[in-house]
Amino acid sequence: MMTAQPPVPNEELDQILQTIEMFEVILQSNPHDCQSMEILKDAYWKIGRQKEALTVTRKLADTYYALGQYSSALLEYEGILQKEPDSADVVAMLGEVESKLHPGGRSDTVSDSDTLSPISLDFGAVIADDPTLIATSATVKPDGTDAAGIRLKLDNDGNEPLAKFLIQHKLADEGLVRNALDRVNKLNRASGGQALAASLIDEISRADAVNGEALLCGILDRSKFAYIPLDCYDVDRQIVKMLPETLTLGRLIVPFDLISRTIMVAMANPFDAQGKEAVQQLLDYNIQWHLATPSSISKVLRDSYRLDSRD
Repeated sequence: MMTAQPPVPNEELDQILQTIEMFEVILQSNPHDCQSMEILKDAYWKIGRQKEALTVTRKLADTYYALGQYSSALLEYEGILQKEPDSADVVAMLGEVESKLHPGGRSDTVSDSDTLSPISLDFGAVIADDPTLIATSATVKPDGTDAAGIRLKLDNDGNEPLAKFLIQHKLADEGLVRNALDRVNKLNRASGGQALAASLIDEISRADAVNGEALLCGILDRSKFAYIPLDCYDVDRQIVKMLPETLTLGRLIVPFDLISRTIMVAMANPFDAQGKEAVQQLLDYNIQWHLATPSSISKVLRDSYRLDSRD
């Protein structure tokens, strides 16, 4: 029997509906994105859209099964049965999952493919043929240290590996990339992380021979990073300010939505490993990473920190 969800405040409801609309679009282009399905499922449940939530849950369970992540599939199928106990096909799929988890009837045997580990952002392999740059692992703070006390190592902004990636994949002329990298490095050293950082992608896009949209599409296609059209998003400035300005302004990294225990974070540079690690130290949430245009991130930061009024 389905229980009624408590009413959601109007302001929160608007944000959740916007999140649903955004991730429905993302799933249209990447229908097997488990992280997006998880977020969409939680959002549907939160506003009481149970039919849609169950539909996404079933798709998520089937996807986990197809990927060989049987423990995750089991949890999703069991969740469906709690709401629809008479679903014969879900009962059948549970049997299939059990047989995969416990081959030969042994309850202590689990296949290697079902050993779950967080998907990591492997920046050491970003120049490989098929890097996977999406991470949703839970963050952990050092014991006994609050966020304000964490010492962040931020001496590498990721622009060098981004430049190498662009050159290797022939997304921009090598001379143009190296000149742009030199200019951006000088600008960012001068700002000291206290002003909006200069973006290598934006700097390269200013060249007459480079189409900025095509450059971004090339990065997305080869890096497999998730994209978020942040300029269409109504971002709560309190979420943005969950991170210090050295990360948001100084690295063009911005948290833009929070659903349950998952926080969504947009980056202008998908190869900023130290920035990512710093965010994971500071935020005790599951994190889903997205690539956004530097201009859209800059706009969110200007609005959140009222930068124009500082000038």
